[in-house]
Amino acid sequence: MSKEAINLDAVRSALAEACPGVRVAKIHPLDAGYTSRQWVADTDEGPLLVKVPVRDPDPEHLRRLIATTRRAAEAGLPVVRFRAYQPRSTDLDAPLLVQEYQDGTPANDAWDRMDPNQRMDFARDLGQLVGRMHRCSGPWFGDVLGTEKYPDIRSFLHALVDSALAQAPEDFTSAGRDRVSVAIHRAVGTVPADCGPSLIHGDLWRQNFILRDGRLACLLDFEHARYGDRFLDFGKLDEHIFNDFPQGRPVFLDAYDDVCPLPEDWESRVALGNAIHSMSMAIYFLRWTPKWAPQYMRELEEWMSTRP
Repeated sequence: MSKEAINLDAVRSALAEACPGVRVAKIHPLDAGYTSRQWVADTDEGPLLVKVPVRDPDPEHLRRLIATTRRAAEAGLPVVRFRAYQPRSTDLDAPLLVQEYQDGTPANDAWDRMDPNQRMDFARDLGQLVGRMHRCSGPWFGDVLGTEKYPDIRSFLHALVDSALAQAPEDFTSAGRDRVSVAIHRAVGTVPADCGPSLIHGDLWRQNFILRDGRLACLLDFEHARYGDRFLDFGKLDEHIFNDFPQGRPVFLDAYDDVCPLPEDWESRVALGNAIHSMSMAIYFLRWTPKWAPQYMRELEEWMSTRP
């Protein structure tokens, strides 16, 4: 169902189907995220978030989201709880997810009002939270449900790079797609083969952190999470938080290292993770919002210029 076709009456009816007996007072749309439509329903069971995917309507996408979020909850992370899931809603003709609504302020909305000390507290909380998530190990590399499995970290990263570059044009960046492929695959070959899989989020930007009383209270949206190379998560952290707040990065790293110790080669691993992030974002935005792709291609080119 297209964005334009979804109306509040249909959402109300779909919620009644998914959660029989729940009494709804009112529903309003929530302007959050790009990959789904979301509404908040005030009910006799408290506020509920109704979510319908737009870009990826495959029901398995939401199943992975639910499974990964629950895995994060087992690790003690502050995450949402789910109320209902339907592979295909009758009223919306699309997958439907109902979860508790997390009251609070997204860190992105609060950022400009935060003073330096509050931002430092956020960086410290963030380091502890991400460290706890990455300390949560997996039985394989791939999605939590096990439909995609790789035997080791290099196989996982090689497949990730090949899958992304398969969607890129031949003239991708000034170097061309083939040279990008060679450079990244060569760097992947230097990653220690005995690194185990960690639970990674895949979308760590400020909008997915909920604050209450100025402190980090909930981590949202595990849509892109999987068992993988933990340093892939550093790409979005650097882009969306520490590029504009570099003084918070050492605080984050110290807190992270206390929970999930950094290896001796962590800087090169972070650089590779950031390069893969730049590559993935450039390809993504070439498809969805081309005007934002050049900055990521420039970042990738800068990384390639440092390679032997």
